This record gives sequence, C-alpha cells and structure tokens, in this order.
Amino acid sequence: MIGDLVSGSESSKLVLIEDSIDSCGRNLLLSYIISLSNRIDEIHLILYDVRGQDTCEEIKSLGIQNVKIHDASKDLLGWEKSPGLGLHTDIKAYIKEKISLGSKSVAVVFDSLSPLLTHKSPPYTCKTLHGLAFSADLGSQVQQVVGLIHGDLHDDNSFTLIHHTVTTVHRLVPTLTSYSMFSCNTLHKKASGKVIRIKESFNITEDFRVTGVAEVKQLTQSVPQDQNQLDPAANLPFNLSLSEKEKEARSQVVLPYTYNKERNLYLLNLLEKGRFFINQMRLMTLMRRIQMMTLTFELLSL
Repeated sequence: MIGDLVSGSESSKLVLIEDSIDSCGRNLLLSYIISLSNRIDEIHLILYDVRGQDTCEEIKSLGIQNVKIHDASKDLLGWEKSPGLGLHTDIKAYIKEKISLGSKSVAVVFDSLSPLLTHKSPPYTCKTLHGLAFSADLGSQVQQVVGLIHGDLHDDNSFTLIHHTVTTVHRLVPTLTSYSMFSCNTLHKKASGKVIRIKESFNITEDFRVTGVAEVKQLTQSVPQDQNQLDPAANLPFNLSLSEKEKEARSQVVLPYTYNKERNLYLLNLLEKGRFFINQMRLMTLMRRIQMMTLTFELLSL
C-alpha cells in the first residue's frame, strides 16, 4: 500500500506523515518529493521547521530542479516584521502568486505542519490544508498536498481533526523486524469511500526509493494454562456442589411459576364453586325482592 501511495499509482489528495522521536519521517517525506518530481510540473516546499534545511540539502544534492523552496523558519512568528513567508501568511494566496506560468500540475509539501498546528488552531490548519487541496482558486491544479507532522508535540483532539481532513495517514512506529528499517501504520481513504488500515514494514534506499514493502500481521499468542493452578473452592467450609440425593430432591420441588395440572384443576373447581355460590346469592336476593313487592301490593289493596 505505501509503495503505491508514494509512487502515485494509488491516488491520495492529502497525505499526512506522522513521526515521533523514535521514528523520523523525513526520509519518507523525501520519498514523496522524489516521486512527485517525476510526475508533477512544480513542487512548492514550505519550510516551517528549522530541521527542514536538511530536506533542502538532500534535494540539492539529488539535483531536483522543479522544487521551489519557501523558507518560513527564519521569521516564523513575524517578530522581525520581515516581508517574507511566516505563519501569518495566507498560504493559498502565497502559492497562487508563486506558481509559474504554464504549470499544469502542482504539489505542495510542508516540512513541517507542527509549528502551524502549535501556533494556530487545529481548525485553521485543517482549513489551510483543505483549501490548498480542493480549492479552485489556484491557477494550476493541485495534484497532492503532503505534510510532515511530529506526533509527540500534539494532543489526540488535534490529531482527530487533522485525520478527518486528510485522505491518508502514515504513522511511523519503531520497527520490530531485522530486515526492514521503517514500519508504519497506514490509514487510507479511497475515493469510493472504502477505508483501508494496514501495518507495513519497508526500506528506503539512498536515493529515497521505497523498497521491500511487506505487511506486518498481528500474531495472537494463546496463553498456556497452568497445570498446577489452585482450585479456589478446595478448602471452603461448605459445599458449592450438590450430591445426587440433593439433586433428586431439588428436581421434585414444584416451583410456583411452573405448570402443574392438578393445581390448575383444583383452582378451576374453586372458581366453579365460587360462581355457583354467587348465582345462589343472586337468586335468593331476587326472591326476597319479589316477596317484598307482593307484600307491598297486598297492603295497598286493603
């Protein structure tokens, strides 16, 4: 997966490379730059990080001509009020002015996004990335935006917003194999909506080509049970289990919610007797009323 993403055979509009103090991601960033230089007319490299000078030196040593470097690390916060690039600069408008005439395809690379995310809000960073990747204001079509970010410097809430904005996340982790130099967890959102999560190990050559990509499968090891494990119910003063006689006695107990034919017949008989008694009482009451009415008529006839 990571080889296809770097080479461009698998498209991704917004790529985030998340490294840490244990696993540096600048080599993978250079792999993206080298690959983009072979298929993109113009690459704009935004340097927010002082360590970005190392990236510039590698690019110059490789003789790449279509990379334009914009150094914002010299006056990042604008304290010296220099007219150059800084965190206060509108990146989209700045890149629009710097695009050469006739360039049909452009890529923007950040080294790194951590100063922007630290001194600006996470929504501002997401808006900047989304505006570069999907805005129609730029004269040339932005094919890809790639950003390096240092995972040790930011909280999970900030990363949640960034991950929601980008289409691919490479999270570099320490490698556990002897045959690879790098390992990363990749989350890739396809154009169809399918989300792929994969862990891979790989190598990067001296000319920053990704080779030896192999999927790292998670192996689950079953924990063997201890044969000498103690029984917690061994020394209790009472028994937790029933004997055969006790089980037989328990099976003969009639619970109140279970069906019992004899008990149901008994209840029906009681019900019928109750109905007969009620009918007899009603009949006696009716006869008394008739007698009273007869007596009343006789007294009135006198």
